[in-house]
Amino acid sequence: MTVEAELPSWSGAAHARNLASAAMRMTYRLRAHGAHHVGTSGPLLMVTRSEGLLVGAILHASAPRPIHVLANEAMTTGFPTAVLMRAGDIPVTLPTAIEAQRVAVAALRDERAVVVAGDSVPVGYLVGVTGVNVMPVVLLGADGRVPTDPPRPRSRIDVYFAPAVPVSVPGDPLRASTRAAIAEQVRQIVSDAEDLAAMRSGRM
Repeated sequence: MTVEAELPSWSGAAHARNLASAAMRMTYRLRAHGAHHVGTSGPLLMVTRSEGLLVGAILHASAPRPIHVLANEAMTTGFPTAVLMRAGDIPVTLPTAIEAQRVAVAALRDERAVVVAGDSVPVGYLVGVTGVNVMPVVLLGADGRVPTDPPRPRSRIDVYFAPAVPVSVPGDPLRASTRAAIAEQVRQIVSDAEDLAAMRSGRM
């Protein structure tokens, strides 16, 4: 697969960070834990399993640097594509998500931070072709009753940024078996982070 693509808007992501920080902290009791792990530069692939509508806004508000969020299904449903792009996020509009993967790879190679939200794109390919470290991010209280509902106003939202870890690439990343092996490593890393975050938050 060709990975050359136009970069997402860095200025849009920076602007979204400022706007989201004010809006989310006015609306919710937002607490970020371990944000220093994100750093301020260098390529980073962040992975969260949250499928909520406001995942992008919450992460923009919590991260200490501009980020590009690969939109999950709720974000794609709830926000026009143009709005997501102006925020520096990456729309996922096709079942194969090929164009979104190209944009994400381009951003990582430009040493930016990219977030995979939910099951928006296959993480095995992104890790395999870039070799970036993976940071599990756990959001607690960030979902409504259904994914397209926002959380109730004034509810507590905890965001846990775990330390980034390297993931081994056991072969050619263009092979399905290699991508599956990488994805399983990432799944376990995120699952472990979720267990630890639940314990620390008292939301067991």
